[in-house]
Amino acid sequence: MPEPAEDMIVRNLIESLEQLRSDLDRMELWAAVLGSFAHPVPEYNPDDPHLLRPWPQPRVRRERY
Repeated sequence: MPEPAEDMIVRNLIESLEQLRSDLDRMELWAAVLGSFAHPVPEYNPDDPHLLRPWPQPRVRRERY
């Protein structure tokens, strides 16, 4: 039995909305990427508190003779 026209229209609308959501997510991602490239790279400052510090080196224990 063929699908009633009303059910087919509703199904097509739901599929279109899902595709629209996917497209909007992709647009938002690319807009954020483009916004990141619109600003110059900040100068490197090794004393910047926002940079990760390297792991401390383990102390080598010296034996006394």
